[in-house]
Amino acid sequence: MAGSMHYIRKFGNVSFCDMPFCDADNIALCEIFYMPFEKVVSESFSGEPRAFDEVCRALFSYNGNRHRAPGLMLKKSISVKMMEMAKQKRYAEMKMVACTETFKTNPAVQFAAATFILPDGTLVVAFRGTDDSLIGWKEDTDLYIRRSIPSHALAVNYLENVAKHFDGDIIIIGHSKGGNVALYSGLYCSEQTRSRIKALYNNDGPGFFDNSPYRTKQYKELLSRYNHFIPSSSFVGVLLAFDKDYTVVKSKRILGPTQHDLSTWQITDCDLKTLPRPSKLARINELAFSGIMYRINREQGQNFDRVATAVIEGSGQVNLLGVSKHLPSVVKNTVETWKSLDEDTRKEFRETFSGSKEILKDSVKLVVTEGNKEAREEALEDLALQGVKLEALKI
Repeated sequence: MAGSMHYIRKFGNVSFCDMPFCDADNIALCEIFYMPFEKVVSESFSGEPRAFDEVCRALFSYNGNRHRAPGLMLKKSISVKMMEMAKQKRYAEMKMVACTETFKTNPAVQFAAATFILPDGTLVVAFRGTDDSLIGWKEDTDLYIRRSIPSHALAVNYLENVAKHFDGDIIIIGHSKGGNVALYSGLYCSEQTRSRIKALYNNDGPGFFDNSPYRTKQYKELLSRYNHFIPSSSFVGVLLAFDKDYTVVKSKRILGPTQHDLSTWQITDCDLKTLPRPSKLARINELAFSGIMYRINREQGQNFDRVATAVIEGSGQVNLLGVSKHLPSVVKNTVETWKSLDEDTRKEFRETFSGSKEILKDSVKLVVTEGNKEAREEALEDLALQGVKLEALKI
């Protein structure tokens, strides 16, 4: 089964001038942008853009001329793919500019963006998904309790700066949280900037706090240029309120969390290999997690935020790799942090996720018995009794 590496090698000698940017290029660039390009590319918009192959060699040298995994859950193969792209004419002709990273706590912010300039002047704005940092994972959880996260505003500001400093069409890409902020930037940038967007790619990004972004005139304007991909058993892309204007992609993996890895997505020539509909597992994921999250009230959400912040700060680590290397001390610190919280906070946190097992069971029942009206009504009644807002499930 062919993936992005096969595509890179097969079409690597074909210039963007001869074969325009396509779905597979979007996947390849989103994959390698988990590499820390900000270490070797200036964040300035007014600096001289650097040749992509030169940037890749500089980053490889920065990493000690060794292929290093960007994080515990990010593979070393990403570095290998980056260097393979650097050797190919198609990508060596690109340039990079304005690679920026923002990393803060309280509120949690993990944001990174860069611009790739194609030979014809087309600008490809890439937004990074969640990296290895605990702060990045904390910002992910904030999507569940806030209408907007800091990365949203940063993405809009970055896109506006790109439009201000460079001419040409704009393509926006992002994977995971990067897909979420890519869509947000396209929706909430200025009309002038939006008119220059040639394509926008959201690759298995989670949804928003509610459905309001999809009811805007901006969303309708972007729809013909919007490419939303989710794998067949999507886990991340069906979280929260997500749009149904998606294309289902075939992955070589079976389970949703493992299908989130872009390297598992199948490619035929320049296009992603697609399926007519998501699997039942994706629907179960959607119903179960929506059911769990949409029964949490405002006070419980604030309590969850306090606990998550305290546990992350108390862990003594900044990323998952550190957690893995110092697991005994992390467990000890986490337990001590939990015990240091007042009893009311701990009790409310436990109650926040009480009933999750039953919600999952009822979600499975609802999906498996879709053709059985009596069983369906019974499952819906069970979910309602558990406090689930059925309208939020979009069923």
